[in-house]
Amino acid sequence: MYQTTLVPTGEGDAALDAVDDAIEITAADGTVHVLGVVEEIPMYDRSGKPEKFDEDDPERRERLAAAVDRVATAVAEAGIDSETAVESGVPAHEIAAYADAVDADAVVMGKRGLDAAADDLLGSTTERVIRSADATVVSVPVSG
Repeated sequence: MYQTTLVPTGEGDAALDAVDDAIEITAADGTVHVLGVVEEIPMYDRSGKPEKFDEDDPERRERLAAAVDRVATAVAEAGIDSETAVESGVPAHEIAAYADAVDADAVVMGKRGLDAAADDLLGSTTERVIRSADATVVSVPVSG
């Protein structure tokens, strides 16, 4: 059993697939941290303009906060303490940094399935966290 577990989430349901595994491996007196990361997307990726980053998007932040709350609710229903946070930045970097900051024993992440070509070219956030985090990383396939 782990004392401190981190479940990162985006706006989708991947973390909901991972939360049951996180609950299962977290000690009854442990804590599950639920982290949402608002990805800073370069403006030119959206508009073609050579600006660095979009201004903060409050609607994206609200959707992410709602996703964090859904995961935290599932943890609370299992009788385990949780803490939540929403950060901004590059997801894999923020997840690894947060895991270090809270001294997480394990990071439990849903792995969204990319098509084979995209996965080969880009990798995934989960794979980047596996390579950079000091904690154990559990990759949970997303049902679908």
